Amino acid sequence: MRLSRGQRAKIADLLPKGQRFTIGVAVKAPGMAIDFACFGLDSQGKLSDERYMTFFNQPTTPCGAVRLMTPSGDAAGFAVDLGRLPETIERLTVTAALDGAGAMSQIGDGYVRFLDGDTEVGRFAFSGADFAGERALMLQEIYRKDGVWRTCALGQGFNGGLAALVQHFGGTVAESPPPPAPAKQPPAPVNLNKITLEKRGNRVSLEKRDNAGHGEILVNLNWTQPPAKQGFFAGLRSNKIDLDLGCLFELKDGSKSAVQALGNTFGDYRNPPYIALDADDRSGSRSQGENLRINGQHWDDIERVLVYAFIYEGAPNWAEADALITIKTPGQPEIEIRLDSHRNDLPMCAIALLENQGGSVQITKLVDYHRGHRDVDEAHHWGLQWQRGSKD
Repeated sequence: MRLSRGQRAKIADLLPKGQRFTIGVAVKAPGMAIDFACFGLDSQGKLSDERYMTFFNQPTTPCGAVRLMTPSGDAAGFAVDLGRLPETIERLTVTAALDGAGAMSQIGDGYVRFLDGDTEVGRFAFSGADFAGERALMLQEIYRKDGVWRTCALGQGFNGGLAALVQHFGGTVAESPPPPAPAKQPPAPVNLNKITLEKRGNRVSLEKRDNAGHGEILVNLNWTQPPAKQGFFAGLRSNKIDLDLGCLFELKDGSKSAVQALGNTFGDYRNPPYIALDADDRSGSRSQGENLRINGQHWDDIERVLVYAFIYEGAPNWAEADALITIKTPGQPEIEIRLDSHRNDLPMCAIALLENQGGSVQITKLVDYHRGHRDVDEAHHWGLQWQRGSKD
């Protein structure tokens, strides 16, 4: 079904088999970056629960009814299951907003499409000629009326950007990362500058900007040392933790190995594997922690990277170490993964998987704990041969 601007249709007419479908979105916008979002709104058209804004910083709703993803051939998209939405959510509005300079009049052709599995069942097409100086668009609306889910092709320009859209729908925008909210308080304001992957399996995809390379992908590990022992216990074995950052990698040519301090395999940034470990912080005292640097200009040569941390010395105590991974890429929001779901009986944690998905960097939170490198390898099907190593 081809939808024109303002046209309405019942979801059942597009998807007679049910309420689960995918929305794919794409816009031709050379030299411009566009952020896509899906707002879950109440009966008043407001974002009464800010956890129901699905975008790069919140890739899924609490109920799992809307999930950020990228259908094949599209720039972005959302997996939708209307049956899982709470009764308080009456409307889903799909939007696009410019990140940086420009106006929607400068974009080329774009579309929103409905997919039943891999089959397209509906499409709304638009172009920059439909707009003027607006910096955001309300593209498609899915709403419940008289108990029936329907959709409307909006194609409506909006003067502000993503932050203005949040405010328009009744949400608030954080100017800086907010402190943890007290129990039973309203949700924290939406932070557009950082993505926190909260649960195992949460993922986000970083697209190339301006058809260029990704630049340096910096993976940083930082942690807290436990307090020094006092008195009689100070003379016993140190309780300091030597927490190591490393990764398994697989290149497009099929070559596989590891980059880590153990065995002094620190990698190479400018040559294969295009991954390098900056330093081995045995004390946890360096303010910058440990860094893996991935050469994003050669991301097309890399198939996947599994980032892990390993407690080389000291008793495993992940809870006390309070370790945190941040992933920084130029022009992209910062990705944050905390090593939670602690297993203090296991010294190794597989933290995140970075996969090459058509040139984008798809980051998935793992945070699963293992006895050692061999177990991580087997769990994630790497196929390397391992032998005992040491750090000089």
